[in-house]
Amino acid sequence: MVVTLGMVALVMFCAVTAVVVAVRERPTKEPVPPVLLALELARLAEHVVEVEEGNQPWKAERLAASTLAYDLALRDYCRSVDLPVPEGRGSLSRSERFEMESALLLHGHDW
Repeated sequence: MVVTLGMVALVMFCAVTAVVVAVRERPTKEPVPPVLLALELARLAEHVVEVEEGNQPWKAERLAASTLAYDLALRDYCRSVDLPVPEGRGSLSRSERFEMESALLLHGHDW
């Protein structure tokens, strides 16, 4: 079978068109309720404590990953209840984390 440049171009066009249509038809995300974010934050807080107290291999890496997951959930929780969130996407400093947790508690949110 002989494959021509025109056939390759047609196949590529069809593939790209299908991807564009699939992306456009994607439903919009619904926000996660703050109650669920509080539950996730509580679960992650327990996990961070387990990693700190545990004696598994690669403890530093596990702790860094657990803390980052906690920080991301904390940011999401604060955003969901309209509290200010520091810029950036990485881990929070201790003072930033403390300020965000304090703001949540001050506004009556618990986890």
